[in-house]
Amino acid sequence: VRLSAPGSIDTMDHPFKIFLRIAGVVVGLGAAAWALRDRLLPPPAIPDAPPPRFRTTPPAPPASTGSDDLTAIKGVGPARAERMNAAGYHSIASLISAGPEAVGEAAGVSTQTAAKWLSSASAL
Repeated sequence: VRLSAPGSIDTMDHPFKIFLRIAGVVVGLGAAAWALRDRLLPPPAIPDAPPPRFRTTPPAPPASTGSDDLTAIKGVGPARAERMNAAGYHSIASLISAGPEAVGEAAGVSTQTAAKWLSSASAL
């Protein structure tokens, strides 16, 4: 403990003073680096090539093979339509005549889902 004036005790401990001085130096160096960042960092590179063009129109539908588009059925996407085409169902009429059990097995879905598809297909 160090006396700063006759009869009074210094309230700041010595290690804390050292910490504050070091923190002040670090903060000062950070502020100097921030002020000189434009001189320390290289300028940003500007690309010479034009920016890429993004697709603005949807892709054209695949060419028709003379069969019905199974993706027109509500709930049937391209992957399920491909599975059903591989199983031999190329038209909506062939799906309706097959029945929900066979369609569900071919598409890999439940019989209830296949029945919903068939009711949607019959409305088309």
